[in-house]
Amino acid sequence: MRVPGSSGAGLGSEAPPARLWRLLQDALLSTFGAVTGPEAVAYYRNPVAVRGAWSPGAGRELVEDLSRKYTVAVPEDRVEELRAILRQAGNSFDQRVMYLEVAGYAELLEVRAADGFLL
Repeated sequence: MRVPGSSGAGLGSEAPPARLWRLLQDALLSTFGAVTGPEAVAYYRNPVAVRGAWSPGAGRELVEDLSRKYTVAVPEDRVEELRAILRQAGNSFDQRVMYLEVAGYAELLEVRAADGFLL
């Protein structure tokens, strides 16, 4: 999954406060940072930012940003928990859509107000 390092406005926008990154890390570790059943679960964050871009709509300029890429290994029956955390991160990081890759397939998760925020 990728979490943008700026607000929804893109490069040059205000960077999220360090506490938001810590809340995301805490949510991932508290949810997936242990052994569940017979499968070990782990998380890893690549410290190198990943450049990306998205289109806010037809006729509008592309928005470029830098993201942090996280890899979280979870059993198939717990992927929905990961989606929920990522949507909360989306609200906390002021995003409309979050990128998630599951078993090699990309998903763009719509962020909804009802999903809440990282606590």
